[in-house]
Amino acid sequence: MILGDFNMDIEQDGEKADRLLKWMDSCCHGPVVPDSNTSLRSDRTIDYAATIGVDLTIQAYEGDTTSDHNPLLGVLVGNKTSAGEESKIIWPVFTLMLSYIFDYWGKEWNTESYDITYERFISFLTLLKTRCQQHFKRNHARPSIPQNQMKLLAQSSSLAFKAKLKGDIELRKEARRLRNLARFELKRFQKEQLVKQLKEGTCQVKHLGCSG
Repeated sequence: MILGDFNMDIEQDGEKADRLLKWMDSCCHGPVVPDSNTSLRSDRTIDYAATIGVDLTIQAYEGDTTSDHNPLLGVLVGNKTSAGEESKIIWPVFTLMLSYIFDYWGKEWNTESYDITYERFISFLTLLKTRCQQHFKRNHARPSIPQNQMKLLAQSSSLAFKAKLKGDIELRKEARRLRNLARFELKRFQKEQLVKQLKEGTCQVKHLGCSG
């Protein structure tokens, strides 16, 4: 994942943006762009991310800031790895809790020191994330999506983004083809995993029967 100031608006900068998108394609990355402008001097969206195989959402903070860029707030879904255990964040709960304290933090950003409020806000997000984590046994976890399928999904997302910018019907068709191919491969992978798990379960039942 690459996150930061690209100094380029994907929707407004024409050929420069095309070259950036081609480079992302060559690296199997896809853009993740906030819905609002990030540059205060040019009213353009030049801060965003290029990702592959990660669940990332970002938004620009539109309150007072000492920078000439609106700060980005990104939420990246990840798993804590420990012996025999995994974890996930219950994002609907996380989002609901943020909605309850939105007004409070809006006042804090406007009245308190930016640096102090930033540290307090990050600390709060960290604690809230920990509170919204759910832990489970690793053998109860769903199998991860293979890397080649993640690349296929990223390519489809990137093409769909370019097709939307250019209004290109052929690009839209190719993006749809890649998306359908990725869905087909994912269903096949899930079916293979299900068959594998059923076989393992049958073997365990037979083993228990023999032991009894």
